[in-house]
Amino acid sequence: MKNKIDLALAAKQHQDLSDTLRESGVEVIELPPEEDCPVQNLFADDIAIVINGTALLTRPKSQNKKNSTTRANEFIAHLNVLAWQVMDTPTHLHGKQVYLEGSDVLFTGKEIFVGIRKNGTNTEGALHVAKTFADFSVIPINIGSNLPLKSRLSVATNDVLVIGKDKESQNILQRIERDATFRYKVLTIDNEEAITCLNVNNRLLFRHDLNEMVW
Repeated sequence: MKNKIDLALAAKQHQDLSDTLRESGVEVIELPPEEDCPVQNLFADDIAIVINGTALLTRPKSQNKKNSTTRANEFIAHLNVLAWQVMDTPTHLHGKQVYLEGSDVLFTGKEIFVGIRKNGTNTEGALHVAKTFADFSVIPINIGSNLPLKSRLSVATNDVLVIGKDKESQNILQRIERDATFRYKVLTIDNEEAITCLNVNNRLLFRHDLNEMVW
């Protein structure tokens, strides 16, 4: 990360998010911090892809995003207590290496979009997602940039997508409109930092500090 992290602000934002999730009816499980942990490991959705009672452990391409064995075991232990099915991602599929990052996988509630990019999830990773979540259509989307799919696309509701105005985002939207099994309404955002949102029990969580007018 190029910019210095404001630890006090980060801690407050973390607590605010946890409180908001609890207010939305979600059980929040917090793991103790690790010493000498890469900043990239803060991206929780790169640990696993979680859909309808199944957690698929990822296999990131970047060494910085690979979680320690201890942290992975802690995560798995909590899921086992909740009676979730935990699946692993193989190192190879059809003789080729498998790369899978949670930030490239977006579940709309109806189907799954998987971003395929040079420094992230590859075709084999997308194939394994399709095998694991066979009850849903899985739509591979080639991405020309290094940013993961979730940096350009979010789900506001199961029939409303949020996407940016930039060229790459609009290319992604064209692929979705062409290949998706379902049709969606689209909310276009000017500021790409405001794209990310969460729908938690019909409560939409988004950043208030960016003053994005559509919110």
